[in-house]
Formats: sequence, structure tokens, C-alpha cells
Amino acid sequence: MDTSVLPIAAFILTAIGWLSREIWRWRKAKRLATEDAAKTLVQKKGLLEEMISKTQDTNSKKMLLSELEEAKAALLGLYGRRLRQTLKDAGLPTEEELVANGRRQLEPQQATHLREVTAEVKSLLPFVSADDLLVLGNAYYHMGQYEDAKAICDRILNLNPDDPAILNNRGVAYAELSEYDKALADFNHSLELRPDDPGTLSNRGLAYAKLERYEEALADFNRSLEFKPDEPTILYNRASTYGDIGRYNEALADYNRSIELRPDDPSTLNNRGTDYFKLEKYDEALADYNRSLELRPDHPDTLTNRGLAYAKLERYDEALADFNRSLELRPDDSGTLYNLACLFSLWGKTDDALTYLEKAIDKDKKYREKAKTDKDFDNIRDDPRFKKLIESD
Repeated sequence: MDTSVLPIAAFILTAIGWLSREIWRWRKAKRLATEDAAKTLVQKKGLLEEMISKTQDTNSKKMLLSELEEAKAALLGLYGRRLRQTLKDAGLPTEEELVANGRRQLEPQQATHLREVTAEVKSLLPFVSADDLLVLGNAYYHMGQYEDAKAICDRILNLNPDDPAILNNRGVAYAELSEYDKALADFNHSLELRPDDPGTLSNRGLAYAKLERYEEALADFNRSLEFKPDEPTILYNRASTYGDIGRYNEALADYNRSIELRPDDPSTLNNRGTDYFKLEKYDEALADYNRSLELRPDHPDTLTNRGLAYAKLERYDEALADFNRSLELRPDDSGTLYNLACLFSLWGKTDDALTYLEKAIDKDKKYREKAKTDKDFDNIRDDPRFKKLIESD
């Protein structure tokens, strides 16, 4: 026997004994789930990894690897609980199935914190259970990282291809990525395994709506609401579809009920305002836009919508302020440039109207055709410069 290895073996055995005691302490730290516990676990994990890299003995390395996996499991337990708590604090589901359009906008501080704790869990991959993967995938979804959310679903489905909840979640991720055919395939498979699941029916309805298959969309929403008649997100989704096909009164009924159930949802208020606008109920629209912006300040779409309502009410200064703020948030947006052109035309400011119309057309040629029949330009329609703009190639 090579006696030169004895000191090393003795060191390893001593270290393993010490590590066993430390693992017990780490598990206690895991239960406490404190910042100090996390730092301790990270330090011990690093020490184990260093020892493994320096150990040549197979048996000793095997023991150290086992201890490392335990340390990682303890650390993952800490990080996993932290991730779940972060989602809970932000009012977001953790391990529930995803319901499209059911997300709420995260405050910047919440989004930053969620990214940090998500990175902690991700750092331990692939030492993650299916449950932890599900929470991680949902966190990615709530942060708008749809490719990452889909990749997590792929990993789980590789282990269990017929999990209806994960098929639903991947379908939602596909839909957010505008891959609607793939989304429908996942929703259909999920519903084969678990027929009449209200969340999946609603999600499939949204995918149908995006593909302008409105009758199929409404059928899914109606079926979903048979099981959950007072689910605000499903009511919101059906209302949006009614609005898309011009059934504004039915849309308003759904929005009204959704707002009764969830009074302070800025998206629902904005959408109801848009339906009021289309029904030429501008004061009601303005009230909804104002409330939506109180809850979600500086949202560019809502600012634009409120600007349009102000313009209809001939409150041009206020409309201009909203359009300009929207443009600050989303510079060179062609739709906002076009709305400014319309506003200045209604206001009798021909030069400004032409300047912004030219900018809008430069960004998107569709506005040339739109301007040809838009009544907002009746004030400047006979201006040779306007004629040149809409007749140019």
C-alpha cells in the first residue's frame, strides 16, 4: 500500500465527518430560510465543489458528490420557498395552471426581485424537481420570458408527455410567442386528457380569437363559464372577443361583471373604455381611461386611447399632452404619429398635421390608404400638400 495517500485519506475522512455535521446544520438553516442560511449554504457548496475537484479517490469523491447533492437540495429548498413567496407577494400564482391574460403587471421593484430569485433557482439546474420546475416556468411567464417558460415546460413534458397542466402552460407560452397552431395542438391534447377544464378552454378560446376563428373562441369561453361563471379573466377574454366582432353591448356586459369581481384591473378598465368609445360614449370612456391610468400610470396604449377620447370631446390640449407622453414612452410609434396628424387636422393646424402624417406614412405605408378616407382630414383634404402625400407611391 502506498503510505503517501494515508494523510490524504485521513484528511478526507475528517472532512467528511465535518461535512456530515455541517449538512445537519445546513438542513436546520434551510428550515429557518434566512439570508445568513443562504450564504452559509453557498459557502459550503463552494467548499464541497473545491474538494471534489482535488480528490482522486473514487469512493471519497462519490461520498463528497452525495454530500454536494444534499447541499444543493437544501439550497434549492431555500431558493424555491423564496421564489414561491416572491410570486405570492406580487399576487401571482405559483404552481397553478397559467390562464392567458390573467397576469397582472409587476411593479419595477417586484420585477427586479423576481428576476433575482429566479436566477437563484436557475443556478441549481439540473438539480430541480418537477414541482420546482413548474414554479420556475411560471415565474418566467410572469416576467414575460416566454421562450424560457416554454423550455421549462419542454423539460417537464420530456419526463411526462401527458401532463395536461403542463401542456396547457406550454400552450399559453406558445400563444404569447404568436405560435398559435402549436398552442392549439397543446390545448387540444390537454383537453383530450382532461375534458372541460375551464382554464384550458379559455386559453384555447384566446388562441382561436387570435386566428380570427371567433365562433370557436366564443364556444370555448361559453363552455368555460359554465364551470366558472364568475371568473373575471374568462369574462375579460370573452368580452375582448365580442369587441373584436363589434358586439359591443355584450362585451360591456362581460366587462361590467369582470370589474364587479375585480374592480381595480387596469386592463379591463382600458378595454371597457375602448368599447364605450366605439359606442360614442366618450365621457364614459374617459372615466375608464382615467381610472386605468391611476392604477397603471404612463401606459402608452391607455394614454393614446384617452387622447382619442379627448380629441372627440374637442379637448385638444389634453389630447396633445396624452399623445406626446405616449410618444415619449414609445418613440416613433406610427399609430401615435398618425393620431397626432388627425388631432392637428381637427384643431386646424394644417402644417403640423401634414408633418405628422408624413412621419406616420414613412413608418408604415398603410396610413397613406387610411388617410384617403379618414374624416379627420376633411379640414385639409383640399390642400395640395395633403393630396401629394396620399397620392405618392
